Amino acid sequence: MRKDKQVEREILKIFNSVYNKVFNIENTKALSQGDTSGVIRSIANFETSEKYYVFAQKFSEELSKKGLNKQRGIWRKFYEVARKKHIIAIPSTYSEYENQMMSAMVKHNFTMIKSIPQEMRKILEHKYTSTLIEEVAKGNLPRGSFQKQLAAHGAKKAKLIARTETAKLQSAMTQERATNLGSIVYEWVASMDKRTRQSHKEMDGVICFWRPDAQKPLRDNMRGNAGEFPNCRCYPNPILDESDLNKSNYQVYDYRIDKIIKMSKKELLKAINNKGL
Repeated sequence: MRKDKQVEREILKIFNSVYNKVFNIENTKALSQGDTSGVIRSIANFETSEKYYVFAQKFSEELSKKGLNKQRGIWRKFYEVARKKHIIAIPSTYSEYENQMMSAMVKHNFTMIKSIPQEMRKILEHKYTSTLIEEVAKGNLPRGSFQKQLAAHGAKKAKLIARTETAKLQSAMTQERATNLGSIVYEWVASMDKRTRQSHKEMDGVICFWRPDAQKPLRDNMRGNAGEFPNCRCYPNPILDESDLNKSNYQVYDYRIDKIIKMSKKELLKAINNKGL
């Protein structure tokens, strides 16, 4: 499961639209003089805006449709396998299952879109912004340069958020789809190139249990499933059937002690049947 560039571009558009309204010419000019009131007011307007609320609802549905359209044929096959295994929790038809997934993803995307104004607050409160304001006050930085450098910082932040949220969306979608079909674990798949963090290279091929947020894998002082970390290009490969496990031994992430341990296939299957270690 690779990142959906179309979804990433759509999230980037939303972020840039909000940024341009919050850090408009008037607000940025005042900010360069140390006056944050205009920016704060604009952020508050977004957070309480009925219009933005309606937009978030509408766009969360559009993003969810685009995301769920990916690999639909594969997930239909997974659904049929789960239904033949008589997993009680799954909906009686694939259409009902897809509607259930759609509802969950809309909720996830709505929360993400509604949180974008909070990212503007983070830009305002970032040390980089404070440093730029200080440089203007000292006469070391022209106000025109202040606006350009702040915009460049915002653009960098936007790309990071778009990439991260796209990966998080796809990971959340995979988890929702897989766990609703009876999946208990997934295999962490890393990119394994020179850009891959060492802490994520160590997770490549590791079997992880789908767990609540507080028990997700701990990497670099952050918790998340594969793909849920900033700039992360890893992804979770769900295990939906015992036949997917064809090795005699596995590396398994033990969420109780936050360490990778070794387990035999027999031990792993027992843990899966118990729905946890």
